[in-house]
Amino acid sequence: MLLPRFELSLSLAGLDAAELGFGPEGTRRAGSDRGAEARAAIAWARGRGFRAVQLDATMAGVRPRDLDRSGRRDLAATMRRADLDCSGLDLWIPPDHFTDPVHTDRAVAAVTGAIDLAAELAALTSSAIVSTTPGRSTGVVSLALPKDVRSDVLGLLTERALSRSVRIADHARPMREAGDTDSDALGIGIDPAEVLSDGGDPVAETAKAGSRLVSARLTDVARAGMRGGGRIAAGTPAGRLDVLAYLVALATAGYSRPVVADLRGIPGQALAAEHAVDIMRGPP
Repeated sequence: MLLPRFELSLSLAGLDAAELGFGPEGTRRAGSDRGAEARAAIAWARGRGFRAVQLDATMAGVRPRDLDRSGRRDLAATMRRADLDCSGLDLWIPPDHFTDPVHTDRAVAAVTGAIDLAAELAALTSSAIVSTTPGRSTGVVSLALPKDVRSDVLGLLTERALSRSVRIADHARPMREAGDTDSDALGIGIDPAEVLSDGGDPVAETAKAGSRLVSARLTDVARAGMRGGGRIAAGTPAGRLDVLAYLVALATAGYSRPVVADLRGIPGQALAAEHAVDIMRGPP
């Protein structure tokens, strides 16, 4: 069977800047501007064969509140010069912040800001890769929403996303049911490592998500007894993910956006990135 082809994106969240040569991770001050680091990561991703990047909306200097109009255009220009698409934004804030009254307003503001930024970057970088896929320029924000998020909060977020032609990829476990909202703006995000760690089957969950699937990760966990079952590079013999079956499931579900290589928590990220690129170039 031929391996289904997807463009490959690199998530900038959780990259080891010191290992990959972006800067001295151990000496970086908390909250310091990391915009230059993000731009170096974009150049690194292009040099390794990635076709898109997934920005970290929590990174100082790249957060929506840190970027004015000029800064957003400059970031988009950086991706265009590297001939890279923007596959979306990662916004990994604690899910309970959406239900804790102390944090709810700030969490909602972070999401609405990310939605606006995703819409702008999608429009500004949509010419980076020539594609005939309908709706390809639609922005995506990946996050995890709690099951008990208030209906008014969920409604506010989905209305904002719908108004900006952005889709929210909810990576919460267990997967949100189709009837939880009637908004097309709220879809599903699949992270095989999270699914496997939770005792689930990424292939079955991809099939269940179907057309609601908005963002798909390329991640894996070690087999029992190896590294305690922690995250490892996808496509290696020590992993639990059936990469071919997973990619076939994505194709069957009609998924057409980039697959996002997510290296959070993985030692040896440079090698893990190479594995991800190799998977998309040929049989695993």
